[in-house]
Amino acid sequence: MSLEVIQIIEADQDHARAVDQVLRKASFRTNIAFDGPTGIQDIWKNRPALVVLDLMVPGIGGKDLCRRLREDPQTKSMGIILVTAVTSEDARVAGLESGADDILTKPYSPRELVARVHAVLRRLAASAPENLDDLDDDLTLDATQYVTTFRGQHLVLTKPEWQTLLRLAKTTGKVVPREELRSLLWGNDTLSHDRELDQLVASLNQKLAGRDGVAPLIVKVAETGYRLLRKEQALPLSA
Repeated sequence: MSLEVIQIIEADQDHARAVDQVLRKASFRTNIAFDGPTGIQDIWKNRPALVVLDLMVPGIGGKDLCRRLREDPQTKSMGIILVTAVTSEDARVAGLESGADDILTKPYSPRELVARVHAVLRRLAASAPENLDDLDDDLTLDATQYVTTFRGQHLVLTKPEWQTLLRLAKTTGKVVPREELRSLLWGNDTLSHDRELDQLVASLNQKLAGRDGVAPLIVKVAETGYRLLRKEQALPLSA
């Protein structure tokens, strides 16, 4: 049996037990909750590596529960797969913006579920904590605490936003290809996710701008990728 514990939070008891059976067969340890409040209690108690969370779970909605987990320092680095029957792009974007690592659309096969769980766990392992202190005088990333500060202000970022900023910061001033960012955030998903990536970067720039009206620090380079500007490259503050 794997050391990783997977927390299942699903209102449909038959579906939850089916997911439980699939994951146990894949050598994971599992725990089931049928509502949001119970799920949170189980997470605090068991500290799972990953949560498979239904969007429509009662008590606390899936997106709200996602945000709570990302805001708590004890759970913000936990893997989250949000499960939904809604297939629209807007729904996927909203789920990712709430902090989910991946979106799984019903109906799905047992093979896809296990593959996505493994993919998220691999990405978590690959992004092992490292310190990138004082990239310039304004921006600081502390990967040990998953904390970002910009001009002395603490920024609350979603997990995908934090991962994107961390990757861009590792090669500040250089272009990171869109394909690399898509692979980092969504693994081998065959969907393009171009719109989600553009919206994620726009959200990051908005949070970095804050109240000071800072010009965008992350710039799009044609259709090639994105670049985090060095301090000397950034435009001056807007008037």
